[in-house]
Amino acid sequence: MTISRIRRGRAGQAIVVMALAMVAICGMLALAIDAGRLYFQRRLMQDAVDAGGLAGAQSLVGTVANPSGQPNYALYYALQDSFSVFGLSPANTDPNSAYYTAPVNHTVTDTEGGYTVTAVAPTGYNNKQIQVSVSFNAVATFAEILGFGQINIVATATAEAGTNAKTYAIFAYGGIGTGNTVNIQGGGYAQVDNGQDGTDVCNGNPSGETISNAKFHVPTGYPGVININGNVFINQANDNQHLAKYWVTQPPFAVGQDPEPNYLIPDTSQLTAAPGRSGKLTINSGNSGSLGGLSLHNSTSSNHDFYVYHPGKYSSPIVIPQAGDDPNSMYIFANGLYYFTTGSSLVTHGSNISNTQTGLAHYTGSVGATNLPPAADGTDGVEFVFDNGSYYSADNTQSANAGSVFFVAPGYIPTGSTHVAFYIASTNGYANPWSETFNAQSSNTPRYQIWGSVFDSSANGGTSGGTGMTLTAVEVGPHNTSPSDDTVPGSAGSSGQYAVTGEFIGFTLTIDDGALLGNATGTPAACPAGIGPGHPGLLVQYNKNFAPAPGVNSFLVK
Repeated sequence: MTISRIRRGRAGQAIVVMALAMVAICGMLALAIDAGRLYFQRRLMQDAVDAGGLAGAQSLVGTVANPSGQPNYALYYALQDSFSVFGLSPANTDPNSAYYTAPVNHTVTDTEGGYTVTAVAPTGYNNKQIQVSVSFNAVATFAEILGFGQINIVATATAEAGTNAKTYAIFAYGGIGTGNTVNIQGGGYAQVDNGQDGTDVCNGNPSGETISNAKFHVPTGYPGVININGNVFINQANDNQHLAKYWVTQPPFAVGQDPEPNYLIPDTSQLTAAPGRSGKLTINSGNSGSLGGLSLHNSTSSNHDFYVYHPGKYSSPIVIPQAGDDPNSMYIFANGLYYFTTGSSLVTHGSNISNTQTGLAHYTGSVGATNLPPAADGTDGVEFVFDNGSYYSADNTQSANAGSVFFVAPGYIPTGSTHVAFYIASTNGYANPWSETFNAQSSNTPRYQIWGSVFDSSANGGTSGGTGMTLTAVEVGPHNTSPSDDTVPGSAGSSGQYAVTGEFIGFTLTIDDGALLGNATGTPAACPAGIGPGHPGLLVQYNKNFAPAPGVNSFLVK
């Protein structure tokens, strides 16, 4: 009798346990089914805001007629493309209505079919972004037995306007009424090339553009000739008798004015004060050493002092060489962002300066490259940003045989546009914020090479006494299509490379072709007979691999 009762008690306990287990199993099954269904619902919503963000950002790209884009169309297309993923349309389909042209806080919101889409534009850094979000109250099925009647799902996306699909070699955006926006200081032979891959000096494919929004001035006088391989567009005729073209006989006149490109300045708000320079470390010929956390190498046949500069915020100037330095020293700039502000400056008068291990030129596949590690934030080149009255100046007055500058811009940077080596902020306020004036007559091999673009967004070249940016042709001899690493400072291993490989863009530009040493009349090496006068000093070569354009007109930020 007792044993029978125990068995019946155990059987009753098993039923209770099974009942409780079934509740848990059903609950987990309900959550699994609903979670899967809601996951796919959210994936659809994410596709919607991604599409809406990209469509809206496209309308924030600057054009000639609308340099700031059209935010009303950005908001409209953001709603339209987001709703279209669900087979819906926004209630207001007129992008020129007050709903889109004058929204409160740049924000529009619409609810259709249970989906609420909100778009905000323009917003973000440099007012070139659009934010799109969608929310939806999904009705639970099996999970309702656990008390979850509705589950709110939210998806967001941020997209940014890119740049117009232009290929500028030289571009002055000052516009009509600002004088000679591209002013050539005639005195020698110089060339601007369309570039592309850095090896087509004799290729007539006019993929590069040289544009003046007002006057392109090449004065009368001999020799004073500037050659263009590519397209030239001029708004106003102004004494251009000595503008020659290697491949096209007559430059066309431009129609309308192109806007200033919307290349983005990197975010400098988180930069800390830069440490002082690390040095000096004397490295004997052929030996290596470590300085400032970098592995360095002396590839030359002579002993040299090495110094290292680090990225960060600078409020006092850098002058190279400093008093007491050997003018043949190697000055290494570690990869990263260099922010010059409150009137600080970067001034170089000579020596050997680069962001490479040796202080000299370095190439990978005939293209300039850095062999230093990326910065802590991933920036894999150098970008110099000048703001609040700061400026850059480079010459070779310190030493006739030690004038070598070789900088490679970053291909990756957390914020801002890539492939920009020098960026002049719109708030800089200095009339002449960027100047390179190497004197080719004082040295047989004055090298100045920037693998990246130079961009002045400040428009201060139009102020009283301002000349904007100045670039002087420095290379001697024909273009070297297979440059090699130099083992002797100032050697000719890479003497034929362009001064700026990328784009050279500012409000107004002064281009000095100079009286270059060794540029006798003749035919450039490896080019067809009769093309061009002499061996021109090379100025700017457009190269798609070193231009800031992202390749698309809008892209997702997050």
